[in-house]
Amino acid sequence: MPPDLWLMGAIFVAVLGALIGSFLNVCIYRIPLDQSVVTPRSRCMSCGKLIPWYHNLPVISYFVLRGKCAYCKAPFSFRYAFVEMLTAFLFLTVWCMTPPGGAAPLFGLRPITSLAETPVWMLFLCGLIIATFVDFDHFIIPDSVSIGGMVAGVALSALVPSLHGEMIWWRGLLFSAIGLVVGFAPLQTIRLVGTWIYRRTGRLAKDEYAMGFGDIKFIGAIGAFLGASGAIFSIMAAALVGTIVALPFVIVGKKALLDRIPFGPYLALGAALWFIWGHLVVRYFFLFAYPSQTIFL
Repeated sequence: MPPDLWLMGAIFVAVLGALIGSFLNVCIYRIPLDQSVVTPRSRCMSCGKLIPWYHNLPVISYFVLRGKCAYCKAPFSFRYAFVEMLTAFLFLTVWCMTPPGGAAPLFGLRPITSLAETPVWMLFLCGLIIATFVDFDHFIIPDSVSIGGMVAGVALSALVPSLHGEMIWWRGLLFSAIGLVVGFAPLQTIRLVGTWIYRRTGRLAKDEYAMGFGDIKFIGAIGAFLGASGAIFSIMAAALVGTIVALPFVIVGKKALLDRIPFGPYLALGAALWFIWGHLVVRYFFLFAYPSQTIFL
């Protein structure tokens, strides 16, 4: 792709990301409430007035209106603009994985070999964003993201097998299914065994579980897109980041505050890191674990 055309594509992708980020804000608010994400139109939650399109431009409108409703001056959360900017940034990151002229991607980004992968990875990142902010707000991960992600990951892996570095549809399907099982099955087993043990010892009530089921379905969806290695890395990275975040709370004796921090965002972060730099994780793992074999990397 010529550099000029690539640059125009980058601008288009960034704008598209901001627009889709605006739609993701709607999904984040409405999906947990079982409301349509299509109708009715966006309105101010304070005065109830419909927000016209020229007051609903992604990112721009927030700063032009200084984060307030144009009619009643009620403040809007900065998170709306943040989600739009985050989506634009992630979409642009995906686009930068296919640099012009066959050059290697900057900043160590993973290379994408087929443009057919681009919309799939953008869809995947949208799912991570929705899951993250819904989990922050409601401590749930919607089935439309988790179960829907499982179905979409397997189906799209058959249509675009290069997602898993394959060329044949059934091999893409196979690696996606393996990733789903590797992500879902071990944690579900731990959940069931842990629940049985805790109930036997009286530490859990009959209707309580040792682990939330939403996170388990979510990691299954991650595995369907990223494969078994991506699922395992996401779990390990989430546990590591969660431990780092929890340590200051434990030190200052505020462990109760940890109950307000969901686990889904950690899984989403781990999945995003693997998607962007997973190839470097593998390379440096072998560099340190098998230094005599680095000639083959």
